[in-house]
Amino acid sequence: MIDSFPSAKRFPGPIVIVAVLGGALLNGAFQWLEEMYLGWPFFFDSFFTIAVGVFFGWLPGMITGLLSNFFMEVTHQFPWIYAQFAIVNMATGIISGLMARDKKRFWTPPAQIGLILVLTLVNSLLGAYIVIVVFGGLTGTPPDILVSALIITGQNLFTSSFLARIPLNLVDKGLPVILLYMSYRIYQVRREQKHYL
Repeated sequence: MIDSFPSAKRFPGPIVIVAVLGGALLNGAFQWLEEMYLGWPFFFDSFFTIAVGVFFGWLPGMITGLLSNFFMEVTHQFPWIYAQFAIVNMATGIISGLMARDKKRFWTPPAQIGLILVLTLVNSLLGAYIVIVVFGGLTGTPPDILVSALIITGQNLFTSSFLARIPLNLVDKGLPVILLYMSYRIYQVRREQKHYL
């Protein structure tokens, strides 16, 4: 089998910097476009955080997550909401980078499912904690509808906030992981075909 995508250590510094800055800008652009034109109850702010973490390592992934949220502050004229959630996006980059360290095991369906589940769990926990501590439980975003519905059923505020974010994060983090996996497999197949020609 042909070697997998180059590891972070084999990328020159300038390429890593471009990937981090480009990833942060694209995350912000995706989130802004989704919010302005689609209005779906998802975040779409960490696709490139995951990609940078997977291909360049946990530290570039973490920095991409940090810069992404501050770029979103710029595009929304500094409401200081997105900066509060920077730690969530940073965690996404760290987790993606650490879980992708063993490239042979990482590019398998079980590892991809594991990444989706871990990202979903951690993002939901951190997001719920921040919403309660910083914003008192509600932020005026789509998850608030689910949170309110769960509270009516008798769940406490933290449980409601956490459970409401699980399906949203499952889609929000699952979609980029699946797309990255499919893109990598296509890249790998084409590379192997050229190798044997």
